[in-house]
Amino acid sequence: MLSTKITYELADWIREWIKSRDESPSIENCFKFVEWKSKIKLTASDKLQVEAILIYEISQ
Repeated sequence: MLSTKITYELADWIREWIKSRDESPSIENCFKFVEWKSKIKLTASDKLQVEAILIYEISQ
């Protein structure tokens, strides 16, 4: 399970990506970001959480 800190950092990173590039990051970019920040290998559950955050942020 991803920590609250990592989920907030991911959401912020997605918003900054969209603002600076005027496009959404890919799900793979999001996975890489979380693995880099948390230094863990993502589980299937973690990947679903990352995907949910990405979908939420791009729908704003």
